[in-house]
Amino acid sequence: MTTPLLEARNLRKVFGGGWSRKPIINAVDGVNLTVDPGETFGIVGESGSGKSTLARLLIGLEKPTSGTVLIDGVEVGRRRSKDLHRKMQFVFQDPSGALNPRKTIAQILEAPLIHLLGMTKADRRRRVEQLMDQVNLRTEFLDRHPHEFSGGQAQRIGIARALAADPRLIILDEPVSALDVSIQAQILALLNRLKAELGLAYIFISHDLAVVEALCDTVAVMNRGRVVEQAPRAVLFGSPQHDYTRTLLASVPSLRDF
Repeated sequence: MTTPLLEARNLRKVFGGGWSRKPIINAVDGVNLTVDPGETFGIVGESGSGKSTLARLLIGLEKPTSGTVLIDGVEVGRRRSKDLHRKMQFVFQDPSGALNPRKTIAQILEAPLIHLLGMTKADRRRRVEQLMDQVNLRTEFLDRHPHEFSGGQAQRIGIARALAADPRLIILDEPVSALDVSIQAQILALLNRLKAELGLAYIFISHDLAVVEALCDTVAVMNRGRVVEQAPRAVLFGSPQHDYTRTLLASVPSLRDF
């Protein structure tokens, strides 16, 4: 058997309690999952279900209260940050807010090339031009600043930045929820093309079941910090087993509702 690209074992994150005297919240409560190379793994659930906290635990932005995250069989906490982020990158929900407004697009894309790969200036220029081409943006945009771009263009830049270090896995936290429907379709088509061309794996986090059904191979459903159901896409959408999953699917509007 091959080693999973990413694995979470009994992952927990608790907020509150102790000296803070705040109510204890089990934001992530005993989550187990595996992501194989080249797989698109969807995580769905309502707001507050723990999806984004789980994403931050997987990428190493939060430390778990207990449990482990492994990439290529090695625990995330035991990897150097540089090594981890060469393998795994993150795309945020708010495309414009995730880009430094004081930096040009060239500077934003060059940062991981400098800090993770140590590229020379000439090599960096070639690479950032290649990245812009991969996300269908013109290279003359490189000298502009983030505020000069639409939300869809800014998200393409965010995806280009995630691609810069040539990772094997990208975690996308609600990457199209802030975009118009027509732009959403363009970004999803871009993600599908990049996956095919580069052999990427994705963890795709969303509350939009239609988007998840269109994009993902395997889907996990979260409720109150727990994964209540996990199955291949066709099985989960065709024959959901958990009451919460059935409730979520029943809440999706159909043409009969209008």
